[in-house]
Amino acid sequence: MVELKCLVTLFQIAVSVLFDLGVVARSQVRPQPIWNSTHTDQLRRDLLLNYDKFARPAQHYNVTRVKLGLTIRHVEVNEFKSTLTVYSWFKMSWDDEKLRWDPSKYGDINILNLADHELWQPDIFLYNSATGTSVSHYNSHCIVYSNGNVLWVPPAQFAVLCNLNLKYWPFDWQHCTLKFGSWTYSGDQIDLEIFNNSSGGGVELDMLIENSEWKIRSASIVKNVTYYACCKEPYPDVSVDIILDRISPSYKAVIVTPVVVIVFLILLTFWLPPNAGEKIILNGCTAIVVCLFMLYFTQKMPAMGTHTPLIVLFYSSCLYIVAFSTISSVIVITISRSKHANALPWVIKQRLMGNFGKYLGLTTYIRQSSISVHRVTAEEMRDHQVTDFDDVHVGEEHGIVRSLHSEKMPHQEDWILLAAAIDKISFVAYSLLFAILAIVYSV
Repeated sequence: MVELKCLVTLFQIAVSVLFDLGVVARSQVRPQPIWNSTHTDQLRRDLLLNYDKFARPAQHYNVTRVKLGLTIRHVEVNEFKSTLTVYSWFKMSWDDEKLRWDPSKYGDINILNLADHELWQPDIFLYNSATGTSVSHYNSHCIVYSNGNVLWVPPAQFAVLCNLNLKYWPFDWQHCTLKFGSWTYSGDQIDLEIFNNSSGGGVELDMLIENSEWKIRSASIVKNVTYYACCKEPYPDVSVDIILDRISPSYKAVIVTPVVVIVFLILLTFWLPPNAGEKIILNGCTAIVVCLFMLYFTQKMPAMGTHTPLIVLFYSSCLYIVAFSTISSVIVITISRSKHANALPWVIKQRLMGNFGKYLGLTTYIRQSSISVHRVTAEEMRDHQVTDFDDVHVGEEHGIVRSLHSEKMPHQEDWILLAAAIDKISFVAYSLLFAILAIVYSV
């Protein structure tokens, strides 16, 4: 009975040994597909059989050098979010020691196309990204050469935070930077280099699609190395500096031309007759136009606390000026239309009737004040005991007209002269004010 149990145990051991030997033999034999495999199939199987795409393809003491380049296709600027969106092709190249082969053993294949998810890729991120994502590769393939060099050019969309300065809007230019670097590796493991293209730099603009509002003045790429206080190893990054110029001819027609018209309308009110009520109407229409443009600015641009556009400040100043011009017009109309019982002070009248009034362009009003005549009734003549009939003339309405030699200038004409003088002085003052504002807001 004991011998039988021993035989059974030996039989079981022999069967298990034979089974293990069969498994090992089958594992050493390459599986044969049911179709005719190509050299590419064999090469892919040999390269990717035990390939770990999460391990850096180099010894831990060796450095993987990654070359970066950028081909810009299109740019967009969002003033409300302070972002720059760059549509580009992001070029990366590195050496993968685990993807090398002898072309003579695989039908002289020198280039192999692999999907991006099949091999290791450097974790290059945009440090100042506005979306928090890495390179959007859209499942693009990589090109692998027999010497282990890998070229990956995925289409990428980068949204970067940019400190927009709209002070000189719409004649402004913006400087934005895209800062790329490895997210987890230091410079001792992944070192960054600039990809040299045909133009000698890492940024290409040959395939740029023009923007209707922005044009790229210049684009450059530079490598930076940073040492932090916490660590002794370097941390390299690559910065792409883009300078954009706003295309502003359309803004000149929409914004600059109306502001010139607004200035002329404000100054035109001071050339209307002093008693003209159209002054108030013209100032009111001008104020409405300025308010409409201010509403347009609120829709076109964000509320900038530190970089308010100068053109917006100029429009707001025009609104204040229109308000003061309306007040001045009300005062002038009141002076010219009111019946004044008192005469104009002689000191003021003497200045206005002299050279100062002529310099202000008051010649017409001075002449009217000098040659004015008044109509008096027969009762007034009897009250004043007028006996010199050579100086009087009887009119059609039985009124007697007294000439300038026998009567003083009326008070009303003098006050109209003062109102006209206020208009002319205001015109000079507001012209100087607009000139000062134009100089201040254009610098």
